[in-house]
Amino acid sequence: MTSLSLEHKLGQMLFIGIPGTTVDTETQKLLKSVQPGGIILFARNIEEPQQVAELNAEIRRQLKVPPLISIDQEGGPVDRLKKICPPMAAAHKLRLADDARLANEQGAITAELLRLLGFNMNFAPVLDLAVHDDADNALRHRCFGARPAKIIRLAGAYLEGLQNGSVIGCGKHFPGLGDSVVDSHKELPVVDRSEEQLMAEDLQVYVDLSAKLNSQLQVVMVAHAFYRAFEGANVRTRVPASLSPRIVTDLLRSRLDFHGMAIADDLEMGAITTQMSVGDAAVACVEAGEDMVLICNTPAKVYEAAEALIRAAYDGRITPRRIEASINRIARIKSMACSPLTYEVAHFQRLCDRIADFNYRLDAYLSRL
Repeated sequence: MTSLSLEHKLGQMLFIGIPGTTVDTETQKLLKSVQPGGIILFARNIEEPQQVAELNAEIRRQLKVPPLISIDQEGGPVDRLKKICPPMAAAHKLRLADDARLANEQGAITAELLRLLGFNMNFAPVLDLAVHDDADNALRHRCFGARPAKIIRLAGAYLEGLQNGSVIGCGKHFPGLGDSVVDSHKELPVVDRSEEQLMAEDLQVYVDLSAKLNSQLQVVMVAHAFYRAFEGANVRTRVPASLSPRIVTDLLRSRLDFHGMAIADDLEMGAITTQMSVGDAAVACVEAGEDMVLICNTPAKVYEAAEALIRAAYDGRITPRRIEASINRIARIKSMACSPLTYEVAHFQRLCDRIADFNYRLDAYLSRL
């Protein structure tokens, strides 16, 4: 990536969504102009299995540097592929089963399915603690446990299955959204846990999984939430963790010694857009220390963010050294990505059968508890 222009190096720091089920003229223009480092697909991009595989192949053809192509395939309430294959179990079900072998198996099946469809990354597992099971915080049924040891065991097993299957996982939502009671898609959550509690519980999950050999966490997604413990109780402006140097640089990089890739959650979420523009947020995320930022829905917002990053680089707000640090981390993660499997109808059907069988066995296991 050293031969890329400044504009396209900054494009590598964008992880974007696209509108439809094909690379149409406008999407082709977007990809070629911005040269994003990552693409995320949603249910709106999913029509049928071969179409997904062909879409991901076409995305690769449009980009100078092979991209990370990801999806939110957690299972349960966040299952982008349920339109084309049997639904996958929620983390909540694996939490009830409390069997690391089952979590590992679901991770392995997910990896094979994603590679067959042309993905090399999954925005999973969720590492948040299930503190408020009934709160409207968008985490219901998505957490592996209420205590760090259980999350480390189950999410770690899932991550091991995923990454042993050559799909890169992403832990979310750093430094921990479990003790929030509002949905960051709508507004900015405030987490009032003490620093001691955050370090002993929420952050212990990240520390342990980052140190594991077989399920080492290489990528984290930073939350849009305000943490009084790290920002101070008397600050006038509530800075989201994703925009905070105290969280990304001081805590994640320095204090926790995390050397992997950090990515900001979607900048089109209400927690951000109620405070500032997507362009300003993208610059603030990079200044805070993130390597990539998610912009999931609107092509115009992708252009806005790209232009804002370019202006910030030419103005000296984002230095060449800062850009190179992120480019190096992105390149290291990309070097771990494997090429997709060749799509075959029979292979896809076998995986659908495996998912159905897994669901049957999991339900039978839970019925005996």
